[in-house]
Amino acid sequence: MQTCPFKPGDWVIYRPTKRGHDLDVMTNVHDQLERGERYRVSKIERGDYVVVENYKHPGGGIYWTEFVPVTKT
Repeated sequence: MQTCPFKPGDWVIYRPTKRGHDLDVMTNVHDQLERGERYRVSKIERGDYVVVENYKHPGGGIYWTEFVPVTKT
C-alpha cells in the first residue's frame, strides 16, 4: 500500500474518482472542490488525508489518491 506522496506547500490537482467525487458532493453541498483545478496542500492528516487551503472538509481531508501532483513545465 502506498503512502501519501504530498507534503504541505505542494500544489495538487483534484482528479477524483467517481466515488470520491460523489462522497464529497454529499458532504459539501455549498463548498466543493472543482475537478481539474489546482490547490495548495495546507496539511496532511492521519498520514493519508490531504487538506487544501481555503477548503473545509467535514472528515478533515480527502484521501490523497483523489489528487495528482502539478507537474513543473
